[in-house]
Amino acid sequence: MSRNQSRVTANAPAEAPPTAQPPPQNVQPQTTPFNFIIPTEVVDLPSNGEYYAAGHPLCGASSIEIKHMTAKEEDILTSATLLKKGIALDRMLQSIIVDKRINVDDLLIGDKNALLIASRVFGYGADYTVEAQCQNCDSTFSTVFNLNELNTKEPTDVAAVEKTEHNTFIITLPQSKFVVEFRLLTSRDEAQMAANKKGGSLNLLKGITTSINQERDPFYVARALEALPILDASVLKKAYLAVMPDVDMCQETECTNCNEAFEMEVPLNAGFFWPDV
Repeated sequence: MSRNQSRVTANAPAEAPPTAQPPPQNVQPQTTPFNFIIPTEVVDLPSNGEYYAAGHPLCGASSIEIKHMTAKEEDILTSATLLKKGIALDRMLQSIIVDKRINVDDLLIGDKNALLIASRVFGYGADYTVEAQCQNCDSTFSTVFNLNELNTKEPTDVAAVEKTEHNTFIITLPQSKFVVEFRLLTSRDEAQMAANKKGGSLNLLKGITTSINQERDPFYVARALEALPILDASVLKKAYLAVMPDVDMCQETECTNCNEAFEMEVPLNAGFFWPDV
């Protein structure tokens, strides 16, 4: 304490309370070695937020922000318990999504695919090595796909399909003349369908169909779909795939044995998040 300050204190009345000092201004927050910043990236959504209900965090959103994967997410991907339950990928995605209002289960399948690809690129790079089988000579060879070259598959306008204000679609099938209302599937729907051991095309049709001839009773819809002519079933599946926003997973590759070039779908197999290094 300075001498001037000592004199001021000494001359002050004994009963006077100490004067409160104003808080220091422009003090920078104290940092600690535990404040780590994880890089984030913005991923474009194939849906552009068009097919989410009003009030959903992604309604009208053209992109989503995700964090880069860390050792925490790698532990999720290798958890024996989560892998056995088939939820390791969903848990990993939930962990890296910045906006915690967003539930992975509610993501449209195409948007979820975009996040899976982006997280893999940010975590392990764009080169993805897989074993492929030649469509010409049937030989097996190793090929490298560039995940950065995958493009968004824009929904196709189908003349026979009408979009409703409820983000569903209506089509009149050519043979049965059934008026079918169908919807886009979410990650939750995909998981439920995977749990159904029956699987197949009928499982998909039951998953997407919300009404037939304006009848929404599940029993009626199921029976009508089971009696659907195969031509109508094919038209309905093609209509669904046409309007579904997604990532185009096809790339061209060349057989190292016969040099035949052909297009194949990039497989999302168990090695997708474990590239050879």
